[in-house]
Amino acid sequence: MGLVSGAQAQLSSLASAKVFSLGLAATATQWQVDCIGSTACDRQDSGWRLTGAWQFAPQGALELVAAEQGRIRAEALGSTGLKTSDLRVRGAGVNVAWLMPLDADWLFTARVGALANRVRFIENAGVGATDESTSRTRTDPAVGLGLSWRLSPNLSLDGRYDWTSTRLAPPSASLLGGGSAGSHQWGLGLTGYF
Repeated sequence: MGLVSGAQAQLSSLASAKVFSLGLAATATQWQVDCIGSTACDRQDSGWRLTGAWQFAPQGALELVAAEQGRIRAEALGSTGLKTSDLRVRGAGVNVAWLMPLDADWLFTARVGALANRVRFIENAGVGATDESTSRTRTDPAVGLGLSWRLSPNLSLDGRYDWTSTRLAPPSASLLGGGSAGSHQWGLGLTGYF
């Protein structure tokens, strides 16, 4: 009986020891995009994810998120030279997170929320052409998973996976396909607890 209650106290202490946290992770993103008629298509990039959280219950937290989700670049040779299409995505949003302590030092997190994704296109049609830029913002669903290892009472090392999908809607001359595209973002970072 004493061992069970002691283990429960350890598990609950990891999830409820601190009320606020701030985390920063370096990320690698892969976009699921079709590059129409391109000779080169780079769908992978690096970025970052900043998360501020308020733990409102032993197993629940509200997270504010800002993320640089990287870029996609497509190239093709045409009659006017090298044509390029470049897309960059940034997002800001909110998640509700479910916290599940695995033991005194490990914490599993599942999250669901929404991101306002800002997509910016830069198009160049070839030699002598000027860059054309367009942007749009749309609110999209987001889900994620995380695993944290407590380094100290106020710091943890975090691995995370996040997914979102947004409608790209590029200019008609773009080498990047339209429709919706999903992004897979893997990250590793640190979280401080206050």
